Amino acid sequence: MEPNIDYKIKYIDNEEKLKPVLELCYNLLGQQSREIENYTYDAWKNRISKWSNVLIYAEFDGKVISAVLGRPENNDSLVMGFVACDEKFRNQGITRSLVNDFENNAKMLGFKYITLGARPNANNFYEKCGYIEIDEMYGQKIYKKIL
Repeated sequence: MEPNIDYKIKYIDNEEKLKPVLELCYNLLGQQSREIENYTYDAWKNRISKWSNVLIYAEFDGKVISAVLGRPENNDSLVMGFVACDEKFRNQGITRSLVNDFENNAKMLGFKYITLGARPNANNFYEKCGYIEIDEMYGQKIYKKIL
């Protein structure tokens, strides 16, 4: 699906870009995420220098509208930690294009698979992106995709 807006895909390569992206994620995914060890501001900030190609967001008219942020779990696995899209920009293929970019970059970085935990309202999205359910924990389905 082609979006009907001219958005730009960008990478988080400095703190200035990180702040508005995390605000979108925390606002949409829950402020409690700020307190989870792997998802704190400092945890994301510490990943910028090495992992900016998997810290991806879309911008339209100077505003962050969607984001896909990853973190390495081990040498083979990349976790798709935050996936968020402003409600006004959903169902236009924007986040799907970020996921595709994320996957391509993960493969280029040498990762063999991607895992993620999804809320029930997002399960369809990940299945359409080719992710397979492998487990369930903490009320979320756990998905995996071999690269």
